[in-house]
Amino acid sequence: MTEMNVQQIMQSIPLHFNAEKAKGVSGIVQCAFSGEQGSDWVIKIQDKTCLVEQGKVVNPDLTIRADAEDGVNLLIGKLDPMSAYMSGKIKVFGDLSLGMKLINFFDL
Repeated sequence: MTEMNVQQIMQSIPLHFNAEKAKGVSGIVQCAFSGEQGSDWVIKIQDKTCLVEQGKVVNPDLTIRADAEDGVNLLIGKLDPMSAYMSGKIKVFGDLSLGMKLINFFDL
């Protein structure tokens, strides 16, 4: 794995959140990352706010499973969502419409 620090990147996601782009959208995203920096993260979007915390939730609206590096690259816009999904680099379960919107909520 490269010099990527999954924990630092995940904790910085709210700093790049564009509340206006997320207007009217709420949802809970579970990120289940495997590999060298495997970890579980929850992204909560509600009332034009974004909170990221390490851990798991029951019944998220969307679950993203991927190798940690691929998952973070997806979230920060370095990995094309459709290509990653079609090639099997990421697996997505739940509200796919939320997943399609998610990437647009951040100015990265």
